[in-house]
Amino acid sequence: MTRILRGLSGRVFLAAAICAGLSVALVAVVMPSLFIEQAIRRIGALAPQLDAISLAQCERDPATFTAQHGPELELVVYDGDTLAPAVADAPPLDPQLLARLQAGEAAPTRMYFFVNPWGGASLRRAADHGPCALVQLRWKLSTSERRYALLIIFGLLACSVALTVGLASFFAVRPIALRLEKLRRATEQVGHAAGYASAGDPARDDLGQLSALLDQAHARIAADAARMEARHRALEQHLANIAHDLRTPLASLQIALEQLAGGARPADDQGLVRGAIGDVVYMGSLIDNLYLACRLQEGADPLHGDLRVDLCAVVDRVARRFAALGRTRGIEVHGARPDAAVWARCNPAMAEQALANLVHNAVAHGDPGGHVAILLEETGPDSFGLTVVDDGPGVPPADLPKIGERTFRSDEARRRDPKGGGLGLAISQEVCSRAGFALTLAGEEPRGLRATIHGPVSGPPQVA
Repeated sequence: MTRILRGLSGRVFLAAAICAGLSVALVAVVMPSLFIEQAIRRIGALAPQLDAISLAQCERDPATFTAQHGPELELVVYDGDTLAPAVADAPPLDPQLLARLQAGEAAPTRMYFFVNPWGGASLRRAADHGPCALVQLRWKLSTSERRYALLIIFGLLACSVALTVGLASFFAVRPIALRLEKLRRATEQVGHAAGYASAGDPARDDLGQLSALLDQAHARIAADAARMEARHRALEQHLANIAHDLRTPLASLQIALEQLAGGARPADDQGLVRGAIGDVVYMGSLIDNLYLACRLQEGADPLHGDLRVDLCAVVDRVARRFAALGRTRGIEVHGARPDAAVWARCNPAMAEQALANLVHNAVAHGDPGGHVAILLEETGPDSFGLTVVDDGPGVPPADLPKIGERTFRSDEARRRDPKGGGLGLAISQEVCSRAGFALTLAGEEPRGLRATIHGPVSGPPQVA
């Protein structure tokens, strides 16, 4: 029963069943009661009680005793042994009444309702034997009486149906209609940032579940809309950063190429070419960082897939690549690492980009004749330290806590090189954080900057 009451269809079915049950019960009780009461009144008033004198008169002349007392009443006597009527054209005994009489019922009575022109019949036993032993009384119902009975029957039926439908509507349909109205109003406002009002239906049925699902859908749509708005703002900011970061190197490269095309002095050719190479390297690094920034913004995980990276190989590649760039600026780049491989858990491309950003910053902001060193060492049985140290201008101590921020650049760095907005260090910081590494920045004495990545070592990748 509890499961039936939980469902909307179950409640409607139950209400209909109650309505039908009450109607049938009322009709089944009222109709027999009405006719039984009517029959009892007729029998009590008209059923003959044959005393000895009347019985003797009947036995002397049964034909004259049998008569139709008016148009609505008929009295017939029957022989107790042969069950034959006293009058040849008289109707036979009602077999049902005879069976009930023989079963011991004193005055069995039967009502014909509307299937017989007679309204009913009653049978009595006047004697054990003889031509007048059985007396059958039949009565008719007038047209007005039948109409009155029909009116009462169908009137009661209509009233019972109306009552049950009204009760079912008030206690079942009306609450459902009110709940549906609340759901309709809530549905109209689904997804709107303001104006949504939950239906707040606590019932554990179909409508209650629909209300909860509607609330969940609104929350999901609102969250998706907020996330899309945030991504839209982030994309606009991202595109603005790209335009800003590319504007300066492109302008510098254009000026260098125009000067070379215009026949600059041979003494200036080398400087122009070095500047152009630096701009190209910067734009290549910027593109790599922008691509990695998009991946990180989308939730890329450096630890996804349980990848391993050989930090010794990373140091060799980065040192070799930036040694060529350093020569164009008069800066020496050297790398030192252990002879045995040092493995760590991280996406190899992300790990290399994080280290390349640190080395690129050291070379880009270094002074001619300067040095950049990349040092990899095992700091413990289960840890490593990867350091990039330079003897460039460094960063003021007050600016060190801010140097990892996306758009922060120190005044000295901005004065020396107006390109960029601090994206490289922010990418390195994010990759290290997601890989479980720690990136620290510290000043060097008398000048320079030291960037160190600390993290746990791991075993080599498993060979399938």
